[in-house]
Amino acid sequence: MSAQLKDLTRLRQPGRVHTGLIKISYGVHHLEVAIAGKSVGEVRLALREPLNIDPRALALVNGREAAASHLLKEGDQLEFVRLAGEKGCGSLRSPSMV
Repeated sequence: MSAQLKDLTRLRQPGRVHTGLIKISYGVHHLEVAIAGKSVGEVRLALREPLNIDPRALALVNGREAAASHLLKEGDQLEFVRLAGEKGCGSLRSPSMV
C-alpha cells in the first residue's frame, strides 16, 4: 500500500450527526421536524390543527402508504395526501336541484 493511500485511510471521517429530522408535507405546508421514533398517528394528531390535515388524508412514508402505527426513522418523508377528485365530492348537486 502506498504511503499516500495509508494517509488517506487514517483521515478521520466526520461522524454523522443524528438529528432525527423528518420531512412532513400536506398541501402547501412543508416542515422539517426532529420527531424520529414517533408514529405516523402521533404526528397526524399533533399536526392535525396546525396544518389542517383532513382526517381522510392518506399517510405516505417515502412514497408508500403507511399505517398509523408505523414508526418514523430519521430521513423519512411523511406526506398526507388527498386522492384526486376527492375535494368537493360531498357538494355535488343532482340535476333536479339545478
